[in-house]
Amino acid sequence: MKIAIVTDSITNLRKADLDKYKNIRYVYLNVIINGESFRDLVEVDNEKLFQAIDQGGRFSTSQPAPKEFMDVYTELLKEYDYIFSLHCTEKVSGTVNAARLAKDSLESGAEKIAVYDMNTASIGVENAVLQVAQAIQDGKRLEEIIQLIEFNQQTSKLYLTIDDLGTLVKSGRMSKTKAAIGNLLNIKPILGFNAETSLDVVEKVRTKKKVLKWMVDTLARDVLNHGKHSVRITHVNAIETAEELKRSMELELGDKITVHISNEIGPVMAAHFGRGGFGASWVRRN
Repeated sequence: MKIAIVTDSITNLRKADLDKYKNIRYVYLNVIINGESFRDLVEVDNEKLFQAIDQGGRFSTSQPAPKEFMDVYTELLKEYDYIFSLHCTEKVSGTVNAARLAKDSLESGAEKIAVYDMNTASIGVENAVLQVAQAIQDGKRLEEIIQLIEFNQQTSKLYLTIDDLGTLVKSGRMSKTKAAIGNLLNIKPILGFNAETSLDVVEKVRTKKKVLKWMVDTLARDVLNHGKHSVRITHVNAIETAEELKRSMELELGDKITVHISNEIGPVMAAHFGRGGFGASWVRRN
């Protein structure tokens, strides 16, 4: 059975991964700058986005139209027997709902498509996509792949932090006063998904160093309770911090984890997290 994977551009896989797994396809979100729409990763990158923001430009983001999913599904079904469509949680983006609508609108082939809200975002979905891609390459049965997807849905962790709270002001999520006080006190909010899979502040610490320690300590507790983990790290214009976090995790936990630094967070999420933001996602290997 030939199986394809569809995901969205929030996942932002590395070129090396896309070269290795030829059965992965993207559907792209959009970044709107001063009223003009650009396809995420294709027509806009972080440099272009932040240049516009620095110049006082207006920006927002939007999900793909269902027809874009329909076009990708229709083309893939000419070559593949089944499609897993894995996406960012609907609590962050409506993209997965566009995928569901597209599947239900197909004249034929809908029974060959499974659309999943992965209850996470960005590198959390990336972890799942790459595990599924490897399982397909290894010849795993459909039922085994479904179990793997559901395991990731239920156990994946994702934590992100924002370096400059002014980013939340520009995206309308925090008042100027609160952001100014927070920046003055060097407060770094750590965001994660709560029990309702909504992105929420799970901790507030002062200084980047304490954010790194919190992430290492939190991962260490999960490793202690559940064994070996796979970890992916991402960032926005903060590769040095990402590398420092990777070193700290490996020093603390050794061969109990495998850690990869992924691409930068793409423009759709970078618009809300700003320069200097970074995060890590992990899932149990068993």
